[in-house]
Amino acid sequence: MRFRTVLIALVLAGGGMTASKAGPAIKGDVAKGEALMAERCAACHGPDGNSPVPSFPKLAGQHAEYLLHELNEYKEHHRDNEMMLPIVESLNQEDMVNLAVFLAAQKPAPGTVTEPALLARGKKVYLEGNPDTGVPSCDGCHEEDGAGSSRFPRIAGQNVEYTLEQFRLYTAGKRPYAKKVMRTVAERLTEHEARAVAEYLASLP
Repeated sequence: MRFRTVLIALVLAGGGMTASKAGPAIKGDVAKGEALMAERCAACHGPDGNSPVPSFPKLAGQHAEYLLHELNEYKEHHRDNEMMLPIVESLNQEDMVNLAVFLAAQKPAPGTVTEPALLARGKKVYLEGNPDTGVPSCDGCHEEDGAGSSRFPRIAGQNVEYTLEQFRLYTAGKRPYAKKVMRTVAERLTEHEARAVAEYLASLP
């Protein structure tokens, strides 16, 4: 049995959202975003958003609407990160829009799989969930190919260690403003399943 229906129900109940994945398009200045990226973000995330550091997220090719939402989450102290906070506080709304559209226009680099033996298990959990523990499939929000949408992030090719850290933060209640479904998924995944899903995500183009 697929758990897509359960997943959608949790999202709707937890976030007050409609089932539509469409989001408002945003427009910005890519050139200004590139300059801001080089000045303030490249050290951690790379000049084009393809972070070379496993513990930092890849942002290249991410949906602009999602990026803007998350930057505002940091600005409003809904996400807590001592490295991100001073940077985001120095940005105005126009700056954040420009960064978002620049990053969305960049080509994501391939991810790095560190434990290939876990890929089959990760794929199964991603596409089917775990009926025994109530873990829904991931593709209900993030799509079968991990491409996401304006509401849900692209996770294909994401760094393994960053993905695992986000699961830990959800489980520990340190991303309290995030969608309820992610907190539920993280709490129900075993450590082995979380690692397997992270490896599988890294393998997606």
